[in-house]
Amino acid sequence: MKARGLILIDYELPGGYMEAAEEQKRLEEAMNNLVRGNNRVSYYQCDIKERRGDAKPDLRKLKIRTG
Repeated sequence: MKARGLILIDYELPGGYMEAAEEQKRLEEAMNNLVRGNNRVSYYQCDIKERRGDAKPDLRKLKIRTG
């Protein structure tokens, strides 16, 4: 069976892109620690995107498009 795990974190970053870069680095470190030594993980990736609005998305309804 294949599965995809999702984590969603909304940030308030008054310092803008510099703070976003710091948070991305922290996320990458945390993700590396989470998957290190886990043979079940075949791929992992992290990214931070600018968001608009204050609506909280429902991950169960989120559609992921690849390719």
